[in-house]
Amino acid sequence: MGLNKANEVKDMDIPAGRPNVIYILSDEHRGQAMGHAGDVNVQTPWMDRLAAQGAGFDRAYANCPICTPGRASIFSGRHAHAAPMTTHYDVYKPAAPSTATVLQDHGYYTAYFGKWHCGVVEDQIPPAMRGSEEEYWGIFRQRTPEHLRGGFQEWAAYELVNVHFEGIVYRNNDVNPTRVDGYIADGVTDLAIDYMNSYNRSEPLFMVLSLDPPHFPMTVPDRFRRHDPHALQVRPNFVDSPGVRQDLATYYAMIENVDWNIGRLMESLQKRERFADSNTLVVYISDHGDFMGSHGLSKKKAHPHEESTRIPSLFHWPGAFATQGKTKGLFSLVDLMATTLGLVGAAVPPWNQGIDFSPVLRGEPFNSPESVLLEVVGCPRASLNYMDWRGYVSDRWKYAYYESGQQLLFDLSADPYEKRNLADEDPSICVVHRAHLLELLKQTREPFFDVLIEHGRKNIEPVINVSGSEYPVFGLNQVKHVSG
Repeated sequence: MGLNKANEVKDMDIPAGRPNVIYILSDEHRGQAMGHAGDVNVQTPWMDRLAAQGAGFDRAYANCPICTPGRASIFSGRHAHAAPMTTHYDVYKPAAPSTATVLQDHGYYTAYFGKWHCGVVEDQIPPAMRGSEEEYWGIFRQRTPEHLRGGFQEWAAYELVNVHFEGIVYRNNDVNPTRVDGYIADGVTDLAIDYMNSYNRSEPLFMVLSLDPPHFPMTVPDRFRRHDPHALQVRPNFVDSPGVRQDLATYYAMIENVDWNIGRLMESLQKRERFADSNTLVVYISDHGDFMGSHGLSKKKAHPHEESTRIPSLFHWPGAFATQGKTKGLFSLVDLMATTLGLVGAAVPPWNQGIDFSPVLRGEPFNSPESVLLEVVGCPRASLNYMDWRGYVSDRWKYAYYESGQQLLFDLSADPYEKRNLADEDPSICVVHRAHLLELLKQTREPFFDVLIEHGRKNIEPVINVSGSEYPVFGLNQVKHVSG
């Protein structure tokens, strides 16, 4: 099974009600960091255009703001604790249905380009990569076995090499990888564009283009480095330092690279009738955000705060739904599959836990959910600041219960930058929020956190951090830092 390289391409009619569907997925792009979202530091003309010509949810959330479990929600339509992947380096269970398999059942052909991060098997290092320990290749050189690819039929992807220049992809059944010259986001976009230009199958196409930026390490082609770290307008909860400001400047540059690649893809769509305008639904999302200096954390996510959980969520399908710009409603990644299926006229399977937002995109009457379940499951335990929790967000409130027994409660209407934890001031105020969270967990088949919340012992002993690094820790009562 090779990538489609037909020399002569003839456009074919798209089956009625079945547009092509393209997901553009980035990694760690927080939803506040776009021009149309009000961030004056960053220029995102293509993201702004997608929103202006389509719809962009102004309150979109990553239900689980950490890599692999978060991506489980994108492709399974289920909450991470009840999804095909529940830990950071888990795999997409081979028999589990996915967006790809469901759309195949409705006549689609499927293709995936770029970062997967859903199929790490430690010993799957092919001959060409063995003994290559230099930093160039990163630490995850594994080939994703065919049965762990979420059912995608065409494949030019990698796990999480965590290098942005001179990366690799594994193409379909090739044993050894293919090198991607230059910046890997640009290279995999080239692959996706080439594939669409040569696509000549009769089926409508479901394609994912998954880009690494703005995930760390913080690096970008020089032509995007235009931001002066000292001139950035930072968020009120930003904890200043020269190093973090430089990271934030590069973060914005990386987002502008993503925007540029979105533009290249969108321009290529217009060159073929079968992908142009009303023939293609384009969705831009990210798997989670990043603190990038807010609350004293940088290059970190995995907590309930807005910088970590808020994401871009842009829908573009000219002629299929009314131009809305900023769209109201508490949308989340677990809703993406149901909404996609609703838009293309396909039935939402009974095992899906998401809500179909297609009516609101069409301008039809719609009751938005009152709250969205948030959580982190299967943390990699890289530092004390990684731990599991469950929570929710509503129009006004953000509540979270950590595995340690600590609680966070923010009144977003009065404290949008989450600087005042009301749970510390009066724990009794959390009673009603705990009850609501428990109800959400019961609805989503929570396997254990309900026990913690109702019967767990709150951690009150001071915890000593012997890592040699001082950082704010959410979810622990008291942390004493020991210098290295």
